[in-house]
Amino acid sequence: MRRNGRRILWFASAAVAAPITAFAALWLMFPLQKDALYAIPASVSWCDRDGVPLRVRLSNGDFDSTPTYIYQSDDWIAKAVVAAEDQRFWSHRGVDVRAVARSLKQTATSLRRVSGASTVSMQLVRLSCPRPRTLLTKGIEAFRALQMERQLTKAQILSLYLNRAPFGANLVGIEAASRRYFGKGAHDLSLGEASLLAGIPQSPTRFNPVRYPGAAKKRQAYVLQRMAACSMVSPEQMDNALALPLRFRPNRYPFLAPHFCDMVTRRAPAAPPAVRTTLDLALQQAIEESLAKYTPTLREEGIRGGAVVVLDARTSEILAMVGSPDFRARSKGAQVNAAVAPRSAGSTLKPFAYAVAMDRGLLTPLRVLYDIPQSYSDYDPANFDKTHCGVVSVRDALIQSLNLPAIDVEKRIGQPLFHARLRELGLHTLTEPADHYGLGLVLGNAEVTLLDLTNAYACFSRSGIYLPYRTTPAAPPPGSRLFSAEVSWLISDILGGDERAMDSSGTVADIRIPRLAWKTGTSSGFRDAWTIAYNPDYVIGVWLGNPDGRPSRFLVGRKAATPVVWDICRRLYPAGTGPWFAKPATIEDREVCALSGQAPSPNCQEKIHDHAIAEVSRYETCEVHRLGTQAVWPVQVEAYLKSRRTAGRGTATNELVITSPANGSAYLFMPDADQREFQRIPFTAKSADAAADLHWFVNDSYIGASKSGDTVFWPLSKGSHRVVCSDTRGANRCVRISVK
Repeated sequence: MRRNGRRILWFASAAVAAPITAFAALWLMFPLQKDALYAIPASVSWCDRDGVPLRVRLSNGDFDSTPTYIYQSDDWIAKAVVAAEDQRFWSHRGVDVRAVARSLKQTATSLRRVSGASTVSMQLVRLSCPRPRTLLTKGIEAFRALQMERQLTKAQILSLYLNRAPFGANLVGIEAASRRYFGKGAHDLSLGEASLLAGIPQSPTRFNPVRYPGAAKKRQAYVLQRMAACSMVSPEQMDNALALPLRFRPNRYPFLAPHFCDMVTRRAPAAPPAVRTTLDLALQQAIEESLAKYTPTLREEGIRGGAVVVLDARTSEILAMVGSPDFRARSKGAQVNAAVAPRSAGSTLKPFAYAVAMDRGLLTPLRVLYDIPQSYSDYDPANFDKTHCGVVSVRDALIQSLNLPAIDVEKRIGQPLFHARLRELGLHTLTEPADHYGLGLVLGNAEVTLLDLTNAYACFSRSGIYLPYRTTPAAPPPGSRLFSAEVSWLISDILGGDERAMDSSGTVADIRIPRLAWKTGTSSGFRDAWTIAYNPDYVIGVWLGNPDGRPSRFLVGRKAATPVVWDICRRLYPAGTGPWFAKPATIEDREVCALSGQAPSPNCQEKIHDHAIAEVSRYETCEVHRLGTQAVWPVQVEAYLKSRRTAGRGTATNELVITSPANGSAYLFMPDADQREFQRIPFTAKSADAAADLHWFVNDSYIGASKSGDTVFWPLSKGSHRVVCSDTRGANRCVRISVK
């Protein structure tokens, strides 16, 4: 008997140990692949900087999946799913033995399957690795569920299940379903909404609430009853949820900022499920409205294309991008992103040549340049209006965008250096070597993109630091210095002076915008019109033209593109005020000859003050007055000036009269008035040479230039003032005024 008892005990122990040993062996032989549980195919959503979706790309199989749900104990959806699918989820170890026994008993009694015994953990295994529905599959799912419950928390398992569960149509995961059906996140679902969605995974097609609302409502009632039975809700809460009608707010897939999203999806590898970009959607929509506002006028002039780029001046983040006036239009080229299409640069590259020359100490704003006809072996450049000034300051040459002085500056710094600097500024479309473009590079005979060009100007707004433009927010890299802070300020001061506002509109008061530095460009043949504007906050680039290159006489930067920039600025600064650049301490004021812009000699009668970079800008003695008080120009310049005078454009050499203000005039300053609109007086002079530039100075400070009979406005300032008008021949007149 004793021997038989030991035998029975041995067999009993073996019977218990064998399955445990087999289970342990299987555990070691087939470890759980946790990576497969987390590898959930996800759609990608590109969002603006505040998280507003702009574009959605579906995952493989065209599923809309956003697997970002993380369990929270007070979420109705988590409670509803547990009640409907696995009421003992929080207590079992992966397999619900009581549910298995109940299922077997019901099957044996009715000879058919009445209810299942799959737990949420087992369903998660099936969703992550689908297999044929067999008894062996059930065993595998149970085994994997037991493994998973020992390596993951219940909260992790429930989160993974809700991120994988099907919710009808092409929706996978609770986040995609809640946003698609109700326009909100899963954590924000009400009891009624959560109970409705929790019933869908049991049969996603049959319980689709859009296609079969009756069946979905019936399933919702079952879920709420289970929640009440599990004491998750009160009978009153259940009745209230059932009484609420189904109100769906189906979310259409967004299609915003189409050109920007197209560029980002092509260039930037997307890390699902959401990619936050730098785009400011509110600003984007305002920019679209600005361009659309001018579209009818442009169409009347035969112009079908246009593009706008707005960058954050501090970081070069793209805040807005419009690639055409109407992406959805049927016209040819409407889907072409003109913001990244190479186009002829026009005069927009000139400021960079002047900046290089100033950084090398070759020029200061009032240094004289010569604007006379020149011929090269294979090139005969001319100014836009086919006229020449003869003698002009650096400041006026850049403001008036004169071609001959720009070529002179390019020759001084060396064309290869200029080409290299443009490449460093991110103008990557300059793919040919420097000698391919020749001296015409500074006049815009090369192609650039609006995005690259706008970002190149951002270098000036950051005191000479270049950064590549960016589409995703992050801490900006250190950047590289391409210009000094002093030169950046000098260029901005030239491109942002009061005479720039008058140059655009005729009077300063007509432009109710903050101070901006801006440059226009017009390509050869009137095919492209450009305006780039910037301040410490923003850099704005506008291009207008036709995608197929058809010309239009209206395609002049100042006429066509600049009004769009002003409209954008008014939207950015509705109060009309904005920041400006601080003057570097290393910018010094130098006394120079009013005519040559060089250090005055004893023969220089009129002197003014010019900006210069301390210990950098050259200070050579005036060459114009080296022989006496009469101006002596280089032979070619003198010959041109003489030919212009003898051609009937003025025969008197010193006939210059200031017609306003009158000498001795007194003005009253009213501090409560708007100085830009009312507190300004006109400066006007008449010259025998109607084509000559007349330069105005107040107390040795340069005010601006005008033609004979034209007006320059000067804002009043208290005190006694000396007003000087000078022409290119050296003639000058002076009046004195006072402001009380």
